Amino acid sequence: MVGRYLFPLPSDDELEDFESMINYRFIDRTLLREALQASSALSEDGNKTLALVGDRVLDLVIVISGRTKNKPRGEISEMIKEKAGNTYLSQQGFDLGIDKFIVKNPSQSSVGNKVMAATMEAIVGAVYLDCNGQIAPCADVMTALGLSWPE
Repeated sequence: MVGRYLFPLPSDDELEDFESMINYRFIDRTLLREALQASSALSEDGNKTLALVGDRVLDLVIVISGRTKNKPRGEISEMIKEKAGNTYLSQQGFDLGIDKFIVKNPSQSSVGNKVMAATMEAIVGAVYLDCNGQIAPCADVMTALGLSWPE
């Protein structure tokens, strides 16, 4: 699966550093590598399929957390808009330095906001698939990424 990537990928040591940062160790690191692969003209999908999964998981975890905290539906919806919105996802990703792990195409001089937001979603999606759909590890990673309901 690694052969389908077109640009240099983070080393195993870098991936270990990344895993430490998000408090999750991948069983299948190809999922993590895919999550960190930005789309490009040569790799159109990149991490976008994982981002679709992660987007739904973000919403689900926030809803479950809000329900557990006995929050009203309107407040839960507002929290989803805040924490799972592209602006917040992008800012959190840059604040955490995730841009240094993203594999971008050579024509990209830097990681843009949309790429960062998609990568943050893709990371959550990769965790969800790696842990066979367990919500608790996803919630833990979201906490490490600053994407969970505030305490």
